[in-house]
Amino acid sequence: MALFNFKSRFGAGMRRSTLRSMMQMDASLLSDMGLTRYDIAEAMRQGGAAAGQLLDARRNARAAEWLR
Repeated sequence: MALFNFKSRFGAGMRRSTLRSMMQMDASLLSDMGLTRYDIAEAMRQGGAAAGQLLDARRNARAAEWLR
């Protein structure tokens, strides 16, 4: 379940290998996490801590929308 925590423990941001692994996930699994492949691709362009922040913001926005 640590995969759902997008904040890095070491402050260096999200690793590119993690983003590549997420890109290989099934679309329904990403949807369950509140993400899309577009979100992952955009995070790969951002890199570093900004990638984790972007994914966290997207997840939070979709969760808030779902709760309405």
